[in-house]
Amino acid sequence: MARFTARAHGYGLVDWTADELDAYASRLLHDHVPGRRWMPHRSSSCRECGESWPCPAAAWAGQWSHSVTRAEPR
Repeated sequence: MARFTARAHGYGLVDWTADELDAYASRLLHDHVPGRRWMPHRSSSCRECGESWPCPAAAWAGQWSHSVTRAEPR
């Protein structure tokens, strides 16, 4: 799989494959979760980094995971 330059949260610009970026985003989404049950009008913080929810790591990972469309392997 070809490498390309992308911006990864916490690393800046990286030359990773799409699979490596997918794995990194998946790990961030697994680790960065609300510290308590999240409700829209109730403040909560990330259990991993302590920043207000949604934290920048979870926001980046969610954007990466939901915005990239992959062609199915043949």
